[in-house]
Order: sequence, then structure tokens, then C-alpha cells
Amino acid sequence: MAAPIDPDTVAAAAGLDPEMLAACGEQPSWFCEATWNATHNRVLARAADWFVTRPLLSAVVVLIAWFLNRYLRRIVGAFVMRLTNSRQLANEALNKVVDRPEASMRVDARDRGRAETLASVSRASVSWIVWTIAVLLILGIFNLDLAPLLATAGIAGIAVGFGAQALVRDCIAGFFILLEDQCGVGEEVDLGEATGTVESITLRMTSVRGVDGTLWHVPNGVIQRVGNRTRSWSQGSVDVTIWFDGNLDEAMTAVHEGIAVASQIPEVADVLLQEPAVLGVERIDASGTVLRVTVRTKPGQQWAAMREVRLAIRQALVEHGIPLHPPVVPTRPLPPA
Repeated sequence: MAAPIDPDTVAAAAGLDPEMLAACGEQPSWFCEATWNATHNRVLARAADWFVTRPLLSAVVVLIAWFLNRYLRRIVGAFVMRLTNSRQLANEALNKVVDRPEASMRVDARDRGRAETLASVSRASVSWIVWTIAVLLILGIFNLDLAPLLATAGIAGIAVGFGAQALVRDCIAGFFILLEDQCGVGEEVDLGEATGTVESITLRMTSVRGVDGTLWHVPNGVIQRVGNRTRSWSQGSVDVTIWFDGNLDEAMTAVHEGIAVASQIPEVADVLLQEPAVLGVERIDASGTVLRVTVRTKPGQQWAAMREVRLAIRQALVEHGIPLHPPVVPTRPLPPA
């Protein structure tokens, strides 16, 4: 076992005063050394070290942390904003070359709000990390033993982590939902757990209003899939059932006439992205032959357009005398008892 090092021997080797080393330590600060040389008073030398040198060093650490936090927040915020809006900006540039109104994804108020939310979360995380490191450095400057503090913080972190793991999972999932812009307020989605219109999105929870008025609050951590029905454009299908006695060629003509009439309605024409398309025979079952028509509209506008298309097609089929149901067989009166 090595013998302990004598402070007097160290001081003699370094050409320092052993009494000054006892007052100011092995690496004396300028203030402590100057105070010792002026007064040769151990109490004053230590006071100069504690109340002048270490507060000054702490102030320098705080100043550096403030500048570092300020610029890191700007860099991280700009990076998140750029990453969030990259897809929208790319589509805008593409739309200048190719006319694709149905695929247009502009950077609107919702996109800017989503980007700002993510940027604020990222900036807050950066501030937390920078100031935590700064506090630890300041505690080290005052020679405070950090081992018990770190051990206590580690145990508390583990306990909180086990208790709040669902909350952390929800927040991380919500961050990526916002970052990837999987859905937004006002869009119609299918989350598996709930289907309806998104009313709000936070880091922890997504609120969806169902068609029956029920407001579903779905934690982001349990969302396994997001089906967005109103992103860029919406599409609905109209199935028209023709009885077997009907002439399919004439029925197709009537359907096209109904579509043409519906497309001239101002409320429908304003939301259509393309003329409704007749796909043809979708299936044949006991109810008759089913023709399918697709209606592509602006996001979330397909339901009203589909109702008008159905009404126009029905009127055209009635005008052409196309049977929509089997003939009614008259019932014979029952013989008298």
C-alpha cells in the first residue's frame, strides 16, 4: 500500500507555501492566493475563494449555458420546422411543374401550428439538458459531493420511469404522430380504437368525435395504425343495384346521365376534383346486378356530393324505366273460412 502524500512535500516540490495550500487547496485560485499573500489569514483566504472565486466561476458557467441554450434552441427549432415542413414544401414545388390539385399539400395554418408544437417541445428538451448540466457543474465548483445526489436522482428516475412509462410512451408516440403529420384537426380518421373526426391532438392523447357524437379520447401509445380518410382528397363509392330484368346498357346510360346532372349542381361542382367515374359491374348477388360509381372530392366533402349523385342517378333510372327491385307479385285473397 502506497504511503500517503505529505502536503508539505507537495508544497515544497511546487515551491508553494504549505499554509496557503491548506487554506486554498492544491490548485489555489488567483483571489485566494492574492488574499493569502496580502493577509496570511486562512479565514480570509477561504472566504475570498468561496464568496468571490467560486461565484464568479458559477456566473461564467451560467453565462455560457445561457448562450449555448439560446443558440441550440434556435438550431433545434429551425431543424424541426424544416423537417416538419419538408414534405409540404416539396409538394408545392412539384405542383408548380405538374398540375395536381388533388395531391396538393400546402403549408397552411395547421401545418405551421403542428411544426411550432414540435419545435417548442424540442426547445424545451434542449433547455432542460443544458441547464441540468450547468447545475451539476456549479455544484462541482462548490465541491459538493454529487454521488449521493446522483444516486438519489437515479433511484427516483427509475421509480418515476416505472410509474410513468405509459405516459412516456404516449408522449413519444404523439411526438412522432405530429412529426410525420399522420393526421390533423378536422380530418376524418380510423384509429382502430375510434373512428370519426379529429378534434384535438396533444403529445399524450388524440380526441376523435364519432359519427354518433361520442367524443373518444385515445392515448397515442395505444394507436397501432392511423387511417386518414381526408388527406389531400377524399373518395366515396355509390353502389347502384339493378334488377336482373333491367337492360345493363341502358342502365349504364342512365347512370352517366345522372352523373352529368349531378356534376352541374354548384355545390357538387365546387368540391369535385374529377368527374365521378363508373367502374362497371361490382358484383352480382340475390338483390341484382350492382354497378359502382366513385366520387373523388376535396378533403371531407365526399358525403354531400355522394348524396346528390345518388339522387340524380335514381331519377335518371326511373326516367329510363330501369327496374331497381323485383316485380311485386300480387297476393291471392284467402278463401273464406
